[in-house]
Amino acid sequence: MASIWPILGRRAHAVTRMAGEVALVVLLGVTAAASWRDGAPTDVYVAPVVGPILTGIALQQVSANNLYSGKPFLVPKPPAPAPPAQAAPFPTALPVRMLVPSLNIHPPVEALGIDRYGALDIPYNIWDVGWFKGGPVPGAPGDAVIDGHAGYPGQPLIFGKLAKVEHGATIVVILADGSKQVFTVESVASWPLGSLPPTLFEPYGPPRLTLITCDGQFNSEDKTYSNRLIVEASYAGVASS
Repeated sequence: MASIWPILGRRAHAVTRMAGEVALVVLLGVTAAASWRDGAPTDVYVAPVVGPILTGIALQQVSANNLYSGKPFLVPKPPAPAPPAQAAPFPTALPVRMLVPSLNIHPPVEALGIDRYGALDIPYNIWDVGWFKGGPVPGAPGDAVIDGHAGYPGQPLIFGKLAKVEHGATIVVILADGSKQVFTVESVASWPLGSLPPTLFEPYGPPRLTLITCDGQFNSEDKTYSNRLIVEASYAGVASS
């Protein structure tokens, strides 16, 4: 009986050879797959980065940080907002003269306080008018108050014709800095003694001007009047010349 070992040896050699060829094919396939880089193959293997998918803000951050170069992009700063418009400064110079062109009067202005009874004082010179220095300067916010003498019946003084001023008439107050604050007459009214407009002497609100003098019935015994004439004027701005 012939020996079986040579036959078994040849079969074992064939199986071993086939297994080697299969292993070689598998090895070549793994190597090719590992070295493939989006086009031409390369012999340098780079392990793929495994991480979360970047979307939305994350993508924007990656683009802004420029991970490919390792340097951040220089993002220009937005322009600074324009500063708010500055309002014109309020006048602070003292009034020195007042003009009422329609009445042809232009008296100097004295600065007045209050008397010992708490009432507004009267001009020292009977041909002057007096500005209440405890209130705003004409042209500044609030009610600037100027008073003046009316005189006696038949003997008028500086404000003796004030009752004749008309609605819409112009009043100009010249300040010590040379500026001319312009006002327009809004109302002329006679108020009984002891009653006054509620906005008189207000230190706030739009700039305005109030002129005060005596009015009504004259009492010859104590030389007083029964009423006060109140002329209210709104602010029209600063004259250009």
